Amino acid sequence: MTFVDFGNMIKRNHRPTVAALFAIAVIGIALSPASTQVKTAASAPSMKLQGLDGRVYDMNDLHGNVVLVSFGATWCAPCSTELRALEELLVEYRNKPVKFYWVSIESPDQVSNGVLKRYAKERNVSFPVLRDTAKMVFSQFSPRVRLPMIVLLGKDGRVDAPAQFGMRSPPAAYKADMRARLNKLLAGSSASDR
Repeated sequence: MTFVDFGNMIKRNHRPTVAALFAIAVIGIALSPASTQVKTAASAPSMKLQGLDGRVYDMNDLHGNVVLVSFGATWCAPCSTELRALEELLVEYRNKPVKFYWVSIESPDQVSNGVLKRYAKERNVSFPVLRDTAKMVFSQFSPRVRLPMIVLLGKDGRVDAPAQFGMRSPPAAYKADMRARLNKLLAGSSASDR
């Protein structure tokens, strides 16, 4: 019985064509607009979240304040480092109209309120800890989970784009970036004005 191995025939005869198509696909993905990678959030998103203290926090009620919202998870090592940096920044901005919030994107099945409270206490988090268990608020800024994620709102309640993903090293450089953005927002300038 004679049989033809089409797989090997294609590999031998069309190797340059397959390589060229692969290269074109890679270049096409690399050159695609960043908007396919990062979601454009509404300028004044709906951000109403339940706090571990039982209160409902509505970011729309905070007009006149600059608001920093950090999204994270207990399993995210960079999130712990970021929380320490944010606590240090909070001390600097304590007497200014700036509000800090940390939002866990984990469901109650993944981490209970008790575990989340202990996590925040162990890291000396002094600002409100909120939950976005269905990732409804988080998904307004990113189509996939990338943590930590910072969203800043200006005094007018509008998002200061872009959302910041990840924790830049060293923490001093990260704090300098956050400080610059906070100071611009306090001065009344948002990224959309620039």
